[in-house]
Amino acid sequence: MENLCLLCPRKCYVDRSKTRGYCNQGSLKIARAALHKWEEPIISGSKGSGTIFFSGCNLKCAYCQNFEVSRGKGKDMTSSSLADLFKKLEDLQAHNINLVTPTHFADDIIKACEIYKPKIPIVYNCGGYESLGTLEKLKDLVDIFIPDFKYSDNALATKYSNCKDYFQVCTNALIKMRQLRPIDIIENGIMKKGLIIRHLVLPNATENTKGVLDWIANNMPKDTYISLMGQYVPVGDAYKFPEINRKLKPLEYKIATQYALKLGLDNTFVQSLDSATEDFIPDFDETSLIL
Repeated sequence: MENLCLLCPRKCYVDRSKTRGYCNQGSLKIARAALHKWEEPIISGSKGSGTIFFSGCNLKCAYCQNFEVSRGKGKDMTSSSLADLFKKLEDLQAHNINLVTPTHFADDIIKACEIYKPKIPIVYNCGGYESLGTLEKLKDLVDIFIPDFKYSDNALATKYSNCKDYFQVCTNALIKMRQLRPIDIIENGIMKKGLIIRHLVLPNATENTKGVLDWIANNMPKDTYISLMGQYVPVGDAYKFPEINRKLKPLEYKIATQYALKLGLDNTFVQSLDSATEDFIPDFDETSLIL
């Protein structure tokens, strides 16, 4: 019974050593580990964030910006080798260990931290579709939560991410994360503990964005850090949906940023739309999988 996977809200309840769940993953698998300088300034700093991209995903959004990885590309690893990656990234002077799409490997991450606990902050960089029980298990390990808040509209969540209860699950998870890390601690321009909520603005979905920002304004402290991303590019299966098979229009992003300001969400990171290019998507070829 212990091996039946309930790590995320999909509740697949399968033994992933024998049968893959919704995430399409069994044992630990990693696609890339390297310094990454294109996160929020308080995460990347001057030296870069030590990002570890995990293979698979419990959402697998149609427009995923890391499509190859979310669909399973990567290299089989062990908890011990993951602990070694922590050390290597520390040696490269990373500001933090940034775990990207880690939810379905939470138990492996806990085991790796038992082998070697990084001396720098651990970042939990996830899709926002999180189990409260898993977050509780991670409370003494994770220093910074960076969840996506993709949808206020469950119809869009169902259409693009096969996730009809996304809004309810995500908002409950955000409340839990804020409870676990109620205070944002920033030293010398780098976050040491806290919460940053990310939202990727989608084409033809400004009302969805407004709903996300409304919820944050009404349920989170007004000084909560938000990353309002305009970097959307149509990759993966986005071509199957004509309404999102294009880049964001400047007006759509302007509506989003102005609405955040109107709500008094002043700690909002914004992007130049020049970042809406595949040039900023990390390489996941065979030569760059691991450090």
